[in-house]
Amino acid sequence: MVLVFVIVMIASVNQAEGQKKKKTKQKSTSENTQPAANTTTTPQASITANAKLVNDDNLKEVEAKGVGLKHDDALQDALRNAVGQAAGVAISSETSMENFVVVRDAVSSKTEGYIASYTVINETPFSDRYEITVKAKVSLNPLKADMQLLSKAIGGVRFLVMYDTRKVKPEEKAYYDYAVERINEYLAERKYRYIEKERFTALQKESEGIYQNSATNQETYIQNIGMKADAQFIILISNISISSRSEAFDTRTSSKVIVEAKAYDNCTAEGLGTVSLESDWKTGVDQKSTMLEGIKEASGAGLTKLLYLFNSYIGNWVNNGTPFELRFYSIGTFRDFRDLRSKMLEDSHFGGQIEIVSFDNYTKLNLTYKDRPDELAYKILDFADAIPEFKSKVLDVKLIYGRQINFAPQKVTVPELGTKK
Repeated sequence: MVLVFVIVMIASVNQAEGQKKKKTKQKSTSENTQPAANTTTTPQASITANAKLVNDDNLKEVEAKGVGLKHDDALQDALRNAVGQAAGVAISSETSMENFVVVRDAVSSKTEGYIASYTVINETPFSDRYEITVKAKVSLNPLKADMQLLSKAIGGVRFLVMYDTRKVKPEEKAYYDYAVERINEYLAERKYRYIEKERFTALQKESEGIYQNSATNQETYIQNIGMKADAQFIILISNISISSRSEAFDTRTSSKVIVEAKAYDNCTAEGLGTVSLESDWKTGVDQKSTMLEGIKEASGAGLTKLLYLFNSYIGNWVNNGTPFELRFYSIGTFRDFRDLRSKMLEDSHFGGQIEIVSFDNYTKLNLTYKDRPDELAYKILDFADAIPEFKSKVLDVKLIYGRQINFAPQKVTVPELGTKK
């Protein structure tokens, strides 16, 4: 009996130990299969981004976090955020800089000229994104110089968010109005300046009266409203579409909204690209409620991508010069403009392709210039005085709108500009 008891006790102990090991193994397996979001990386070695800046005497070390769909996207986002933080201290609190937010975001779009080195101190891969934290050493000398340059170049930047009422069905206008209001709201949260919707509505009605029955293309129509609103950049909502599906025995509707937005530099009439602002699937009792909720989500989630179009465009001005459009009314032959172009090419302040484009009522030159608009106007007048055809008609400035400058002979009236001399 004693022997049997001992055997039973040994079997019980072995069984308990086996269960304990099994649980331990299960626990270990469970821990190893946890989502990757719970893992982090140890700090890596410092990476030199720009050897020329490593020994700079004015480096600022900042810590910044970046998020992206892939590792490289998250890293670049972190580096851009690091430059943005450094920009906050590159200009002292006593210095007043117009459009500071726009300038900061513009220089942050290009990191290679400012970051000396960086170290990845934390990296977290999630199922749908990467998050990376870096410590970066940013050179304040080139950053401050470029911010000052852009501050002078861009002037008073205002955004106009709009849509073309001539191309939207009456029953859909409420959705477009809602999208305009939401994007304006998000611009305000980011401290970007924008044209109030009431001002846009008034200008829209005025422009509709002028262009409703004309063959004017959409770009001219948009630019006319933008000029009257004094907006340098335009966000045009070109289309709002929705995909819907029924759920819960057809008692509820799920919808996904896509807002197509086009970006324009209104001073040069240049299109910068189109961004699709997309929502997740939204469920509601009717399509209208889900539509509005989808527009709100799409506008907020996609605005960063939309603003990046503008910011990267402005950031390029540091190296290439500021884009301008010059218009010449009632003056000059192609040969005269060829002479004008030759004089520009001899001046190091000018750049770009300097294209000459002729229209029915004016000739246009697209170019870049590394100084303020008024300095460019003076330079063109000096060049014109050295060309016989221009000099004989006494060329003058009729309108300076941001980076668009319009010229005509002093005694000529330009109806579309509302000028008279």
